[in-house]
Amino acid sequence: MRICPRPEDLYLYLEGELGPYQARTLEEHLERCAACRGRLAERRLLHEAFTSLPPFEVPPDFALSVMDSLPEPAEGKAGWLAPLIAGTTSLVVGLLGFYLLTGESLSDMLVAISRFFGSAAGRFLPLLAKTFKIGGLLLKVAADVVSMFFAGLGAFSRSLGPQGIGLILGLGFLMSLFIFFGAKRLLSLGEKT
Repeated sequence: MRICPRPEDLYLYLEGELGPYQARTLEEHLERCAACRGRLAERRLLHEAFTSLPPFEVPPDFALSVMDSLPEPAEGKAGWLAPLIAGTTSLVVGLLGFYLLTGESLSDMLVAISRFFGSAAGRFLPLLAKTFKIGGLLLKVAADVVSMFFAGLGAFSRSLGPQGIGLILGLGFLMSLFIFFGAKRLLSLGEKT
């Protein structure tokens, strides 16, 4: 079974817009498919006709003159009765057409629709319930991990006392200064080389 190219691909081929691989693939297909060769010949005639036309100059005020010649839109009163009547009429015509074409009554159609949605709900709702249950469990686990982290951090800070916390903050500040100035020095050495 061969797959013929889309009409857009034929136009792109004629305009030289296809890449080399796509163009070669299309040419190989054209060697085997007479129908596509015919389509390409038709499109080539159209393409040559369009490209041979002289350029057309559009006057600068053309768009403004077209817009000025359009009639003003009629002020319509927003009403709800006309759409309601149209919707009801189309529903009645659709149901009547369904009955005339299939011979099934409205109750048979409603039973079929109910069975369809019932089976869909029977498949979808348990999956949705499991998803919510797993999501709730993951959220509870994440909340427990965060609360345990803060509880551990509080216990650690209580065990260190104010002096230990000050010492850790001071060491952290010194370490960040060493990293900052070390990185600055490495960058300046890299610029010199």
